[in-house]
Amino acid sequence: MAVSFFIRNKKVGTSTLFARIRSSAKNVDIKTSTLLDVDVSAWENSQKSATKRKNFRNDENNKAFIDKLDLIEGTLNSILNSDADITKELVDRRIYDIVYSEQIAAEKERAKAEAMAIEKKQAVNFNGFIERFIHECETGKRKKKGGTTNIAPGTIRSYKGFQSQFKEYQESRLRIVDFPDLTLGFYNDFRQFLIDKSYSPNTIARMIKICKTICYAAEQLKLMDAGNIRSGFEVIYKDVDNVYLTEERIQELYDYDLSDRPAWEKVKDVFVVGCLTGQRVSDYKRISAKMIVTLTDGNRYIKLKQEKTGNIVYILLDYRVEAILNKYNGELPKVYDQKINDRIKEIGEALGWTEIVELDEQRGAMEYTAKKRFCDLLKTHTCRRSLATNMYKAGCSLSSIMAITGHSSEQQLKTYLKLDESEKGMLAAKENYFTRLRIAK
Repeated sequence: MAVSFFIRNKKVGTSTLFARIRSSAKNVDIKTSTLLDVDVSAWENSQKSATKRKNFRNDENNKAFIDKLDLIEGTLNSILNSDADITKELVDRRIYDIVYSEQIAAEKERAKAEAMAIEKKQAVNFNGFIERFIHECETGKRKKKGGTTNIAPGTIRSYKGFQSQFKEYQESRLRIVDFPDLTLGFYNDFRQFLIDKSYSPNTIARMIKICKTICYAAEQLKLMDAGNIRSGFEVIYKDVDNVYLTEERIQELYDYDLSDRPAWEKVKDVFVVGCLTGQRVSDYKRISAKMIVTLTDGNRYIKLKQEKTGNIVYILLDYRVEAILNKYNGELPKVYDQKINDRIKEIGEALGWTEIVELDEQRGAMEYTAKKRFCDLLKTHTCRRSLATNMYKAGCSLSSIMAITGHSSEQQLKTYLKLDESEKGMLAAKENYFTRLRIAK
């Protein structure tokens, strides 16, 4: 177990010093740059004897170099002596933090000063507070409610989307909306503004919900009284008719041989994992063999910390998920969300999932019935709906489903349960009342 230093390029002049970290006990042998340059002749000479090494270390001109080198050596030895998994990435990160410690500290001070400047500018009006609220989310100063987890990047993007719509609303109405203006009249007019832009009911509901969230944050700082917002700003979600994959179709998708089309095959495999784990796309795309744990019941589970909520969920490991992970050496292939959305529709079409589905849709004030092919309705979120619906059809309780999906309420979960009327009738037939009756044959 040792840390040593050496020069690769021994030409005249200066050269980068490298570190070698070795441990036979941990099967580690890593070579990497220290990011420090040293005079080749002086370094080589210092390695010839203990006296020359001491003289090199005591040379005042070498003090900054030696201090950082000693810190690197001490840090790397600490890593070797710890229980941490030693990787080149970890070693490089620690070395970078030491070598560029002054620059990192300066950047932190700059960011701190910037944050203080933003805080001074805010608080006098609602637009300023929105800017501060988003900045605090981005910097990690503002955490998720009741926790220590940072706000998810997707959530921050939604906040910025609201900010953009709010600015556009003010421009269209030729006025600035401040804290006292956040009345029921504003609520109705802002909703109408979004309706006129032909947004869907759920997009409008999301904008109102974000507005309320920001107002509650302002109330905590005593910048406003959000009483009328709490009672009058109604968030009206509309149940969207979205499809799901039955167990039979998930199996059909899993069995579909796409070895001659690698790009499609990667999407198919990631999508199947999503359907069998019920997570958001940001979570099921990063499932890996490292997440597999064995619990006291003897079964193996995927232990996953959800990116959006910070919740930890345990998902029973399906043999198909394990097979797909093994296929890719424990790590799912990297695919973009849009590629999944595009290619899963094409895969569905190739499988013949082209039956027509009627959907009740609304854009702005216009409601209509749309007819679309089943395959054209497939998207990343279909996976989450599929597991929730299939579990519910199998008789699982809502609380059991929530333990997997991580939904915070039964009401929220119910929006994911996509059953047609015949499926609902068949589920009702399994209830105790009907099972006591004599069923006609």
